[in-house]
This record gives sequence, C-alpha cells and structure tokens, in this order.
Amino acid sequence: MYTIFIAMLIGATSGAIWTVLALWKTWQMGIVLFVLVSLVAFIVLSRVLAKRIEPRFMGIQKQIQAGQTQIAIAQLEEMMPLARWQVMLKGQIHAQIGLLAFASGDEKRAEEHLAKAGMRATEAKLAHAALEYRAGRKDKARAALDIAIRANKKQIMPYHVYAWMLAKDGERDAAINKLVEAEKVEKSNESTQENLGRLRNGKKLNMKRFGMAWFGLQLEKPPAQYRAGQGQASRKGFRQKPQRRN
Repeated sequence: MYTIFIAMLIGATSGAIWTVLALWKTWQMGIVLFVLVSLVAFIVLSRVLAKRIEPRFMGIQKQIQAGQTQIAIAQLEEMMPLARWQVMLKGQIHAQIGLLAFASGDEKRAEEHLAKAGMRATEAKLAHAALEYRAGRKDKARAALDIAIRANKKQIMPYHVYAWMLAKDGERDAAINKLVEAEKVEKSNESTQENLGRLRNGKKLNMKRFGMAWFGLQLEKPPAQYRAGQGQASRKGFRQKPQRRN
C-alpha cells in the first residue's frame, strides 16, 4: 500500500534526522520517533484520501438508486487503482461489485468479485456462500461462512445461514450446534431461539425474520409480499462508505 510506504518513509526520515542531530544521545529515541511519526502520518494520509474517495461512492450510490447498475459497476471498476493507496478499499470495491452483479443475475462476475471481498464485508460473504451452495460447491460455501463468522462474530445471520445449509443437507445436529454458537453470542435473540426450537422439534428453519437480507440470497423463494420490493431491497446492499483508519 502506497499510504503505508509513504508513512513509513516520513517516519524513517524523522527518526534518522533525530538520531543524526543527536538531540537525544540514544538511537532508541530514533526508533520510537519512527513508529510514532509513521502512525500519525498514516492516519492523516488515510483520512485525506477517504475524504476524496467518499464523494465518488456517493455518486455511485445515486446511480444504483436510479437503477443504473451497469454504470455503477463500471465506475467501481475504475476506482480499483485507488486501492493501492487506501487500506481495505480493494476488498470493499470487490464486495460492492460482487453484490451488484449477484443482484442483477451476473453470477460469473459475482463469483469473481465476491471471492475477493474483504473479510468484514458480511453481506458479500453471505452472497458468495449462497452462490457457491446453489452451484453445488458446498465446501466452498461453508468456507465463506466460516470467514464471515470469524470476522463478524457478533452478527447473527451468518450462523443462521450456515445452520440452514447444514439442515438442508440433512446435518440437523450440526445445524443445532451452529445455532448454539449463535446463542452464545446473543442469548436473547428471538430468531435464534425460534430456530433452535424448530430444529429440536424436527421442523424446518424459519428465515422470514431476516426479510430480504435472506431472500436476496436466492436460497428460498420469497413470499408474495416481498417480491414487489425485491429490486429496491437488493440495491440497498450497497451502503458502505470508504473506511477510515483511526
């Protein structure tokens, strides 16, 4: 990342000058100065870049809301070179392109980008898992969900999607164990309590509580009341702004 390199260069220069001028008669202070100045420089550079990138994301957001998905994807692809400068931007761009391609039915492009999405892009990881599962690549689907859970342990939905896939494949005990993990994260969660009860009583999981966040994965056909707003709901998946490093 160019930002990290430049920050370290600024820090190294400051530390070297301090040591050469012998403002303090030990080289250890030069190392301390290198670390502190590099960190401050990195934070400042990241914030400056984020302020410049954010308006472009806002413009793309408006295009998505207007239904201009392909134009939005093209502009996101044009932003990819900026990922050399901003930490985590590459994974974020891949996540957004993948989600838009997934929602528009371009599964080939979606697979390419969702696989490269950042670990903390939960929606992208869920979409990737759903795509792999529907294609029969169940090991890859579970691997994507494992990543989503490790990176976002407090989010409940990945556990439920994982449990749904396990139950669908006849692994009811494994599905129960996955929801027990979710219960440890949030004991009072009603969806977890309901689905645990359903599994233990030999019933199918009820994923309706998750609304279009679930039905947008295209693993189950949505009820009639959801279908009218399905297009708008899928576009709402694009809502992340450039992340700033503090």
